[in-house]
Amino acid sequence: MSIIYFDHAATSYPKPKGVIEAVGQAVNLGNPGRGGHFLSKEASRVVTDARDEIASFFGCESAKSVIFTKSATEAVNLVLKGYPWQTGDHIIASGFEHNAVYRTLHFLEKTLGISVTYLQGDEALHKENIISNIKENTRLLVCTHGSNVDGTLLPADIWGGVSKEYKLKLLVDAAQTAGVHPIHMADDHIDYLAVPGHKGLLGPQGIGMLLINNKETLLSPLIYGGTGTFSELPDQPEELPYRLESGTLNVSGIAGVHAGVKEVIDRGLKNIQKHEEEMLFDFLKQIESIPEVSITKPASFPDRLPVISLRVEGLDVHEIAVILDEHYNIAVRAGLHCAPLAHSRTGRNNEGALRISFGYTTTKDEVNTLIRALKEIINGLLG
Repeated sequence: MSIIYFDHAATSYPKPKGVIEAVGQAVNLGNPGRGGHFLSKEASRVVTDARDEIASFFGCESAKSVIFTKSATEAVNLVLKGYPWQTGDHIIASGFEHNAVYRTLHFLEKTLGISVTYLQGDEALHKENIISNIKENTRLLVCTHGSNVDGTLLPADIWGGVSKEYKLKLLVDAAQTAGVHPIHMADDHIDYLAVPGHKGLLGPQGIGMLLINNKETLLSPLIYGGTGTFSELPDQPEELPYRLESGTLNVSGIAGVHAGVKEVIDRGLKNIQKHEEEMLFDFLKQIESIPEVSITKPASFPDRLPVISLRVEGLDVHEIAVILDEHYNIAVRAGLHCAPLAHSRTGRNNEGALRISFGYTTTKDEVNTLIRALKEIINGLLG
């Protein structure tokens, strides 16, 4: 029996054929920038082509400012740990942050004396709330573009407009929106964009990017070492991307995410968005007929992401997820989803929720199957 997959917020599945082929072909290439022979040059070409495509896709000013990482989490850390902080600096963040941001900000609070203000609930959706929390020592705005818990879509353009008006910097975590919702760094005044390769961009796991549209601030590297350039110097180069890319790059992952971006472009981002929204609203319409189910409503509506968190009165969400997996071959996710801030606004941040997330491969038949399975589980356990 094939898997019915509703965990696209964690990673896309199945990966497109072109992605799998690109990964396989790149495995046998050389080390980019570390040789003058054909295999090394071909690896460098793969990396350069990917930078060009990704910079264009996200409206990044320079392909050299596309920094390859192992994840969006590493990209977030590059900014938050590499920024030239001074003791007492202040950060404004949304109340929807994933632990990639939340834990790193907590680390800065403990170690550097940075203070953080979190905008709660729909405060993060309105310009006046952001502005009212700006202080003399505010240096950075941080917002997740979309919640991986309830699908709330935050207005990155509003956050960017505020950052430009008040001469601040903006970091956007696009873990849930890259490849799903339009993002243009230049138009939205985004200085730093953290992007995973394996979710909406349909690439393999283990690859991410930090895109930088800020030439004024020199980030300190997380890792120092060989870059294939300026090897005679003991200091880490200042030039991007080399400053932030020490060591051998994940050429296979880079080739894979490039193929994934091409797939998104070929399918059309708006077409993908429309399809996922249709699956989402079809599910929402049907789930209303199950009285035991309660859904965490997003702060933004109707603009939202294809992610739903629900609970069933009287049943443990983890138990439901196990039954769906073992008896129906349906993949969902249960728990806190590494986002306790988002759950805390529901008042039930200890148990978490059952998360259903839709993707470009989701079908109406799969939605119907999930609804039937939930009804059978509820009737069997509560009936």
